[in-house]
Amino acid sequence: MQIPAELYGPVQQADDVLIGEGVVLGCPKEARLDEYTTGRNVGRGGPVVIGSRTILMHHLVVYEGVTIGAGCILEDRVRVGYDCTIGDATRVIHGAYLCDRVDVGTGCRIAGFVCDGTRIGDGSTVMGRLVHEYSQPHRGWWAVDEAPPVVHEESVVAMGALVVGAVSIGPRSYVAAGAIVTKDVPPATVVTGTNVHTPLSRWRGSRLRGLVEAWCADEQVGPGGVSS
Repeated sequence: MQIPAELYGPVQQADDVLIGEGVVLGCPKEARLDEYTTGRNVGRGGPVVIGSRTILMHHLVVYEGVTIGAGCILEDRVRVGYDCTIGDATRVIHGAYLCDRVDVGTGCRIAGFVCDGTRIGDGSTVMGRLVHEYSQPHRGWWAVDEAPPVVHEESVVAMGALVVGAVSIGPRSYVAAGAIVTKDVPPATVVTGTNVHTPLSRWRGSRLRGLVEAWCADEQVGPGGVSS
């Protein structure tokens, strides 16, 4: 049987929101579906709220309790888990997978995989994977709610990068493509390889020169990557 329509969260959207084909809004979370299969009266899910001038493209799923700000774009085949918040003017890129209770700031660009409870600060870009350690599988899938990563304001996690566990990144730090992060990343730092940290003020690579110069000019980053 199909999931009953009355289990879906209601949708509250501005009049100028555009919605493509095959979009599912207010999908009920798994815990409520489990309760329903046991015969309990679980009622409707939390509302989905969509701000003005937001565009939802094709074949994407937004679960119950999600708030999407104004001027956002969610591209094709995006998944947004329950109780997520997406700030104004944020783009969620093709195929992105946001798990549950993710908090995304304003003006962000999100792709890849983002684990439960992650916080992504304003103006950040996440193209890689943000994952839990999953160090206690013997306790079952739902028994452990691990602390998530935090990506602070105007930081970048580039394509193919992997961020594992309850680490803090930034603000204004850059995790390079393919890098692995298992330790906290200080503000104004470039990460390469596995946990190799270089302060912005000491970075000599040509590919990031424009970004580093812009950040350093804004913040007047001194020796060691500390704002002066």
